[in-house]
Amino acid sequence: MRKFSVFALAGLVALPLLLASCKPIELGLYKVFDHGPTVAERIDSLGDDIPAPRNVMRSGRFSFIVTSDVHFGNASKSYTRNDEGFYDKVRELRDTMEFPPSFVVCLGDVVEKGDAREEWADYRDWCDKLEGMLGNKVYTTTGNHDLYNDGWDYFESYTYPGTGFFRFVVEGYSFYFLDSGSGSLGKSQYDKFKKALLADSRPKIICTHYPVYGTARFFQDYYTLQNTEEADTLMTLCAKNNVKLYLAGHMHVQHENNLGSFTELVMPCYAVYHKFAVVTVDVGAGIVDWTFESY
Repeated sequence: MRKFSVFALAGLVALPLLLASCKPIELGLYKVFDHGPTVAERIDSLGDDIPAPRNVMRSGRFSFIVTSDVHFGNASKSYTRNDEGFYDKVRELRDTMEFPPSFVVCLGDVVEKGDAREEWADYRDWCDKLEGMLGNKVYTTTGNHDLYNDGWDYFESYTYPGTGFFRFVVEGYSFYFLDSGSGSLGKSQYDKFKKALLADSRPKIICTHYPVYGTARFFQDYYTLQNTEEADTLMTLCAKNNVKLYLAGHMHVQHENNLGSFTELVMPCYAVYHKFAVVTVDVGAGIVDWTFESY
């Protein structure tokens, strides 16, 4: 059953006011309309694994950086981005950590308006710099802002691997990236993900934009997957199929949920809090751990 939230009711009440506004974009109409293709149209199949990052292991461990909500193009006062500081911190970790990060995961909302080519070009430049430092791709999944104003075509062109739904395997760990940019995985994607999980005995790390559980600090039904049945079955699927860590963004705050056999780790907003996570995997011990870094 799909949830009818207080936000949906408020949206119906507020819609006439938004339509009457002389600045509808600033008030968020583009957040309601024009997401372009549906999630079923954006994903085809999980297909073959994409190439895994290279040269990641150091003494039986590897680590990677996780960011979310980079928001190129947001000019509000709270978004005091510091990209140069971030680059400096990545270089420092690369040169000083015992198990330095070897690749970057970005969990969506990489741009603000979706259809602004210059925002996507800035994100591509950001990725190029990181890829030059670490020697591996930046792996990007889909956020809701990335889809605004029919931004999907830009997402396909400016991110790697150009889809929000994919998998790679590194040192015996499966990394699954899910397209939750529309607030739902949708039946087609969920079924394909479930089929892949059931056939995959490896330990797993899930990367997506919307949290499955989130935190009650906010109106939770807006900041998490919008279908409660989907969220419940997804949590159960992950719990029963060797998922070690579920990485998400969207809420803009740092939060951890212990969901029994796995942890949901919600990322703080890169562009506001100047923080990111470094996840370290001890392959032999089967331990996945993380720290947060500020810059």
